Amino acid sequence: MTFDRSPQPFGIVEVLVDDDGRPYDAAYRYLNPAMAAVTDHTVEELTGALMYVIWGGDPTWLDHFYEAAYEGRVVQFESLSDMLQQFFRAEAFPVAPGLCGFSLQDVTSWIVPAQRSLDKAGAGLFFYDMRYRQLLLTDSAREQSGVDTNYISLAEFIELTFGATAGDDLLRQMENFLNDQTSLYQEGQLPDGRWLRISLDHTGHSERFAYGFVEDFTRTKQAELRSEQYVEVIDSLGAENFALYLVDLDTNELEVYRRGDDDTAQFALVSEQEGDYPAAMERYIDTYVVEEDRPRVRAEVGPEVLWRRLAEGDADFSVGYRRLFGDEEQYVELRVIRLPQPSSKVILAARNVTAEMREQLLQKLALQNALDLAEHASQAKSTFLTNMSHDFRTPMNSISGFASIALDHLNDTDRVRDCLRKIMVSSDHLLNLVNDILDVSRIESGKLSFNEDAVDLIEVAEDVATMFGDKAESCGIDLTVNAAGLAHGRVVTDPLRLNQVLVNTVGNAVKFTPAGGLVTVTFAERDGAPRGFGSYVITVSDTGCGMTPEFLDRIFMPFERDGLGYANKTEGTGLGMTITKSLVDLMGGEIQVESTVGRGSTFTITLPLRLASPEEAADEKAAPAEECRRDFTGCKVLVVDDDDLSREILMEILKDYGFAVEEARDGDAAVRKVASVAPFYYDAVLMDMRMPRMDGDEATREIRALDRPDAASLPIIAETADAFEEGQRRARDAGMTALTTKPLNTHALIALLAEYIPEKE
Repeated sequence: MTFDRSPQPFGIVEVLVDDDGRPYDAAYRYLNPAMAAVTDHTVEELTGALMYVIWGGDPTWLDHFYEAAYEGRVVQFESLSDMLQQFFRAEAFPVAPGLCGFSLQDVTSWIVPAQRSLDKAGAGLFFYDMRYRQLLLTDSAREQSGVDTNYISLAEFIELTFGATAGDDLLRQMENFLNDQTSLYQEGQLPDGRWLRISLDHTGHSERFAYGFVEDFTRTKQAELRSEQYVEVIDSLGAENFALYLVDLDTNELEVYRRGDDDTAQFALVSEQEGDYPAAMERYIDTYVVEEDRPRVRAEVGPEVLWRRLAEGDADFSVGYRRLFGDEEQYVELRVIRLPQPSSKVILAARNVTAEMREQLLQKLALQNALDLAEHASQAKSTFLTNMSHDFRTPMNSISGFASIALDHLNDTDRVRDCLRKIMVSSDHLLNLVNDILDVSRIESGKLSFNEDAVDLIEVAEDVATMFGDKAESCGIDLTVNAAGLAHGRVVTDPLRLNQVLVNTVGNAVKFTPAGGLVTVTFAERDGAPRGFGSYVITVSDTGCGMTPEFLDRIFMPFERDGLGYANKTEGTGLGMTITKSLVDLMGGEIQVESTVGRGSTFTITLPLRLASPEEAADEKAAPAEECRRDFTGCKVLVVDDDDLSREILMEILKDYGFAVEEARDGDAAVRKVASVAPFYYDAVLMDMRMPRMDGDEATREIRALDRPDAASLPIIAETADAFEEGQRRARDAGMTALTTKPLNTHALIALLAEYIPEKE
């Protein structure tokens, strides 16, 4: 009757054990109404029931009941109910063997006052069971942490909030908390971007439970980060600017934020004690700003002007001026930055921009130079076009004129022969003009290629003497070519490009030297070359008209021609020296020129050339063969060319040597002709490279692919106006046997045919 009336929950249980004497459950033998009410049941509903069959849950209760019922000890312990979401302090005591009584005290109320305080602070309280590492989260704690349950294990809580990585550190702190009873404090950013803070401390009420709070302080952290960013911005401005000031345009107060040390301190606007912006700025302008800039600076930095510009929407603008730094003028930029509205404050940031201004001046000068160069190039090209109009028309006029004379004197053999010889000379000159223009174009586009062949420099020197000897003699010029200074004459280089360099330099020397003058060409070798190489110096000197210093600065530029009055009397593109300089550079060498007006010029060309090995020297190309005298009667040749005149010229030449000639106007017609005749019918095919409908290389591939015994061996010789390496490579890739260039060299063409066509038996 006493216990039934007690408001304190009380009951008696029988602890059930198995055959081994281990407890496995407890049966209610008596409960007072207060104990039954804890779980919202009646006494009748629970009497005789098994606790763990009904509730399950924490086995700690059964362990403590066993101690009281079978070991006769009074046990006090604390636990929390997952089902009820409440904390209890329990006491168990022996009643009889196998029976124990127990009472409960709800201690959840211990945390209520603290919870109210934490709610006001925006934090949530949780209860931590140190034995089972379980948390009971209050509603506010659940809201702060973002966890959707009130009762959760510590490991799950950490995983859901801080994530696996941050959780490892927090778990270690929890272990330390359990071992040494110290408090715990942890904060960090969660995977979802929020910032969470956890605090945990022991309480004097319980040895098993601890109390903590959880707080989402994302807004506070973001504000803190923004503050740090503001500081970084100020530091960044301070790093770039030697002085920072804060000006309140309402009160005209000036506050010094930063001022440079040492020398830069002299750039400072005012001393730290001065706070009157108009007065301080006026004193600064009078003391440091260059006198010519003072009126403009005053007009741009006064308080009224700043107010007006801010009202117009200028939130960030600058004023540039020159400032005295000792005796030296420096360039300064004063930047005005408005703080967020509706503030009346602006930041003044002063920085030294002298280096930038000098760089801008240098860039401006470079742009001006580039403009001058472009204008010069434009003018030079205009001059070039004018010169070309004259230079092209001159040989064309000669060709047309002498052709007319020859037609009018067909019966005068000597007169016709003289006209034809002069036509050939004019056509050679016209071809040289075209080659110069094409060479410059290829050099500028980076498409110029070099061949490597063994060359004997002594023979090159002899060729120079032979090439220019007759012209020099006819002009009354003494030409001397000396190669005695060569220790190693055989080298590997591109003979065509080396010949271009010599023709341009020696040709100019002969061209601009008057009668009675002297032209000297010297080939020498100097020490200091790497092993396997030679350092060669070619010097071309003349006693001609010389060049002005102004022209020497432009001699290697395209389209330039000089000669102190000779320019209009000499023909050329003005590209010879440009080509020469580019070729020497591409060969890894140098070219220098010295000249004095009226005394002559000296060109010094230095070239590093690889020495030819004995094998390469043995393979050196032989001299051009003499004119072929062979009779080709009975040999059949197919001439393929879309140009009627070119085809007619070639057919007439071949007929003169005894060839039986057939023609085709295009590549596809050539393929049909070859396919329609018997094998080995044609002894050779002369194939133009560029034709409509089917080019020569495509036609050659078609012929090589024919199913006939002579398809692979039929000599197909390309005739092309493309004299460059790419054209030759294109012909080889197509399967052509050999290549000859237009304008055709008759002797070279006949020599090729003699090489590839066996003599008839």
